[in-house]
Amino acid sequence: MSTGRMPPDDLKTTVPRPTGRPATINPDAVAAVALRIFGERGYEQTSMEDIAREAGIGRKSLYRYFSSKADLVWGGMEPVVEASTQVLHSARPGAASDGGVLAGLREAAVAGAAAIPDLSVTRGRLRLIGEHPELASRSYESLAPQRERARAYLVSAGVPEDAAGYLCAAFMGATFEAWMRWAAGTDPDPAPYLEAAVGVLRVP
Repeated sequence: MSTGRMPPDDLKTTVPRPTGRPATINPDAVAAVALRIFGERGYEQTSMEDIAREAGIGRKSLYRYFSSKADLVWGGMEPVVEASTQVLHSARPGAASDGGVLAGLREAAVAGAAAIPDLSVTRGRLRLIGEHPELASRSYESLAPQRERARAYLVSAGVPEDAAGYLCAAFMGATFEAWMRWAAGTDPDPAPYLEAAVGVLRVP
């Protein structure tokens, strides 16, 4: 059922509809169109065919990038994972300590946010996730690449295997909560929320 909540103003503007089938597709632009339609008609009431038509692309082209509506909501993770992974690879503290290990996690979280091309789309995605339990339930699966890279970083920093798993889970949970708190408001920058979330963590 639709919550009746309209999307933010910056999500109401659709991408220009091209004539004919486009040679390339901008996944973030398509996701912005989908979020606008979800806000207008409701998530459940919107079909993949509706999204393809409004975005001005073929249905097969849409399915090539997104296999489901949930993928449209949870998409856009690649730049985040790549940017945060680069930070973690360059950090690699030699020994486990609160300062070095947590500094790497904090920098990775902020770098991931900075890599997102359109934060207004991310805010719309997160608000939908917060409103629909079936979307929120996909968080563990969808965040798996980030979780695995963070765990590997912690082990390389000297955190014992079991402790690294627990600390990684705490890191993912804290930063996800930070993203959801940011999305619920109007602040333009999520970085302070992410820094505050990492700030409560401690290396065992």
